[in-house]
Amino acid sequence: MNTWFYRITRNKWLAVIWSAIIFFLMVMPKSRVPTQGLFGIPHLDKIVHMVLFGGFVWIWHQSFPQKPQLRSILIYFTLAACYGIFMEWVQVRFTDRVFDVWDIVADILGAGIMAALIARERKSPYGNRGRNQN
Repeated sequence: MNTWFYRITRNKWLAVIWSAIIFFLMVMPKSRVPTQGLFGIPHLDKIVHMVLFGGFVWIWHQSFPQKPQLRSILIYFTLAACYGIFMEWVQVRFTDRVFDVWDIVADILGAGIMAALIARERKSPYGNRGRNQN
């Protein structure tokens, strides 16, 4: 792995910045959300939610380097799910956007997929080294 990439992804501030980016995107007024061109694709927002919250789990996991344990993976997944639910509440309470349960489903699905990928990585800490090379 490149050392600059390793240093960036291990920086705790990246996790905080990613969380702030999610916050600002979620509280953006509906009038400022683009709807033309690529952004006009139906349900694209659900894919964006999956990427944002899957990224949340991955970045927080990377920011606190340790041997991936199921407990820490579940903590990051739970944080992402709670943050997604909280952001939907913030949208309905403080912005002109509406509550959408499918956004929460997309948040949880994205976080869950990433958590599963990290957990899968946990089972093989040395990667694929081939047969009988332990």
